[in-house]
Amino acid sequence: MKNYFKSLTAVSLASVSTLSMAAVDVTAATTAITTDGTAAITAVGGALIGLAGVAVVFKWVKASIFG
Repeated sequence: MKNYFKSLTAVSLASVSTLSMAAVDVTAATTAITTDGTAAITAVGGALIGLAGVAVVFKWVKASIFG
């Protein structure tokens, strides 16, 4: 029984180490994240700049009227 567990442990460890060394291709995922992330950051940045422009114009109009 003891030898059975030793051999089972050896086989398990060998399969785990082999699986952990497998190469995983992540180029498609990283390209998609980079492309989509850049587009999203550009859109958010443009929206923030637009909102800042609206706020500046609003403050300018408010200062002109109530000035």
